[in-house]
Amino acid sequence: MHNHLKTKSVTRDNILAEAKVLIIEEGVCSFRLSQIPQRAKCSPKTFYSHFRSREDIVAALFVEHVNDILVKTDMIMDMDVLSNKEKIVYTLMYDIVKCWSAKEGDVCINFLGVSPHVYGVASPEYEGNINVVFIELKARVQELWRRAIKSRELLSSKREIIDCIFSMRTIERGSIVIGQNKFLRQHGHDNRIETVFNLLCLAANTLSWTSKQPMSFNKMLKTVTPLVDTAAGTTFKHCRLNYETLNEPIEL
Repeated sequence: MHNHLKTKSVTRDNILAEAKVLIIEEGVCSFRLSQIPQRAKCSPKTFYSHFRSREDIVAALFVEHVNDILVKTDMIMDMDVLSNKEKIVYTLMYDIVKCWSAKEGDVCINFLGVSPHVYGVASPEYEGNINVVFIELKARVQELWRRAIKSRELLSSKREIIDCIFSMRTIERGSIVIGQNKFLRQHGHDNRIETVFNLLCLAANTLSWTSKQPMSFNKMLKTVTPLVDTAAGTTFKHCRLNYETLNEPIEL
């Protein structure tokens, strides 16, 4: 797999920052590329050397969003004070806490990168970027669960663990759909972060863990909340190849 890291330029950062503002002001389907160069203080030629279409912009914003999750997942994985079980739940809670604590008007970017209007329309390198970050996110998930198995903290069968992984991911994704959808929340389809945390804990507890100590919601918040406002770094992934990752089985 060809994948290399490239440091983001200030110009590219400015373009994406202005694109976010435009998306908030005019909507993801309505903002015009022609507005961005002047606002980002760059020439049209420079702009189009970075992005060829609106879909490229949205895909790049989505990749940055997932890159942030990857960085914060690594930070949680390195916290020695947490059990592997806590790390598994906390990494899922990060994106939930982030989207539910978003300020009014923040762009809802979580699902845009895999929207049919973007995926398959964006330039090959940006579509490839989406696949790469999904591959890396999947690798983090596998590593977390492998650590729990290797340490003998988790004693369940592979089949039970895989079923649990997908159950927990479904809970996480569903809560983010609600958390980022203002229409759903206005019409009563709402719940609390603590409710989601409890559901994830219930799902995790269907497995056989050596430690029976319950997980603390307050401890999770104290661990995860400070990460939301921490800068995620400046690396950007480029990959021109297309990878099918969503239907591949989890390997433990």
